[in-house]
Formats: sequence, C-alpha cells, structure tokens
Amino acid sequence: MSETTLQPSVSPPDPAVDLTVSGSVRRRPRREDVRAALLEAAVEVFEETGYLAARLDVIAERAGYTKGAIYSNFGSKQELFASLLAERLAGITADFLAKSADFSSFGELLQYSAARLADEVLREQAWHTLVVEFTIQAGRDSEVGAVYQAQRRIRRDLLAATIADRAAPFGGSADPNDYSVLAMMLLATVNGLAIEVAADPDGVTREQIRDSLAAVLTAALALRSP
Repeated sequence: MSETTLQPSVSPPDPAVDLTVSGSVRRRPRREDVRAALLEAAVEVFEETGYLAARLDVIAERAGYTKGAIYSNFGSKQELFASLLAERLAGITADFLAKSADFSSFGELLQYSAARLADEVLREQAWHTLVVEFTIQAGRDSEVGAVYQAQRRIRRDLLAATIADRAAPFGGSADPNDYSVLAMMLLATVNGLAIEVAADPDGVTREQIRDSLAAVLTAALALRSP
C-alpha cells in the first residue's frame, strides 16, 4: 500500500503585506494614499524652492517614500507638476459648483464668481508664480511643453464645461463649446492679474481684481438664450 504524505496548505502571499526582517507584518500603503502624500509634499517643495530647483528625491523624502514612488506614480517632474495643476483646478471647480447652485439670478452668480476668483488670485500668489515659471520652462523644453499644453487644454475644457453647467439654469447654452472663447479669456485674465499682483502687490486692490474679472465674465451674458 502506498503511503501519501500530506503537505500543509500554504496561502498565497498577500500583495498588500510586506514582511520585515524580523518577520513582523507591515501593510503596504494604498496607491492612492502614496499619490496623495507625494502631491502634498510636492506643493510644499515647489512653493519653497520653485519648479526648476525642486528635486524629486527631496519631495519623495518629505512624503516618506523613495524617489521610485514618484516615477511609478507620475513618471517625471513635469508630469508631477501637471498633476498638481489638475488637482487644484478640480478642487476649485468642485468648490465653485458646490457654492454657486443657489443663486436666483445670473447677475448674482457672475458677481460671486468674480469675487471668488479675485480671492484665488490674491491667496495663491506663490502658486501663480510657480505656474509662470512652469510656463516659461514649457517654452524652452519640448517635453515640459507637451505636458503643459495638454494640461492647459484640459483646463480650458473643464472651465468651459463648468460655465455651461452654471449658465444653463438661467437660460444660457448648455453646450461647453459655446463657452470655449470665454474660458480662454477668463484664464488669460486670471493669469494676467496674478502677474500684476506679483509685480506690484501694494498697487492692485481686491476690488480692482474683482471688477476686472466681472467685466470679462459679463461677456457670458451675451451667450444666454433670449
């Protein structure tokens, strides 16, 4: 009679768990948590040193990871910065949509939008300086330029879609394509005002910024259906 040797069952390794040298269990962080930590650290380092001087190893160390974590999540410094731009725009857009749903007239919405953007221009001066630096670099480096161009197009499209979403309840067109020119004008105005504030912070007031933005946004009234 043959004798069968029973082998103990072995569970497959859990890909979310690492064993330390001592044999203790250490759970790996989720990819989205790693990404969020890297983005948070990147904002700090970019604002402290500028885009060109920022080093990926410093960003990774600030987040508690190795530089390889950045490459596996973003691929390059320019893609990391472009991801930051996208994240910030998405956050601003979500905040705008959440707070602008209860206005009773298009005029009220317009004034709120101008004031909201004026506050953004004043509050995020360090960030606007970074964007200007990244823009200059994009004009000199084709790889940075390709990433930046794609990000700018996404930003214009998202802004046009946001304007359409808010204008439609007041009789405006619901087609984002109808607001592509307005979106470009608005972004150019915000960028220009940010440069004016950076160049002469004591000579540009919040009211001037708000009124400049309101004047541009008034163009949206012409796009409303009769």
